Amino acid sequence: MTTLVSDMPLTVHPPRPVEQTAPNARSRIMLPKVEQDESLAAKILVAQKTDREEANQATDLLIQGLVERLPKVNNAWSLDDRAKWLRTAVSIFDLVYVTDDGELREIGVLLSKPEIEPTA
Repeated sequence: MTTLVSDMPLTVHPPRPVEQTAPNARSRIMLPKVEQDESLAAKILVAQKTDREEANQATDLLIQGLVERLPKVNNAWSLDDRAKWLRTAVSIFDLVYVTDDGELREIGVLLSKPEIEPTA
C-alpha cells in the first residue's frame, strides 16, 4: 500500500527552552543586537572627532616643537638662525592654518644688510 506524504501526520517539536541551548550557540533566526554606539552615524561622528583631535594634536606638536627650538633667553642667536627659525614658522603656519577667502599674499623673511652711506 502506498502512503501519500500529505496523509502522514506531522510531528511538531516545540522549541527548546533557553536553558537547554548551549551558551555560545547562535540561532539562525536570531540577529545580533546592535548597540546604539555601533550605529553608522555614531561611528562616523567618532571618526570625525578622532580626525579633528589628531589634527589638533599634530598642530600642537608642530608649534610646540618650533617653540622648543628657541634658544634660551640672553643667549647668542645669529641673524641667519633667526631667519631660518622664522621661515620654519611661516611654513608650519601655512601648513596648519588656512587664510581668509581671497587672501593671495605670502609671509616671507628677508635678511638684508644695511646700506652704508658714504662718508664725505
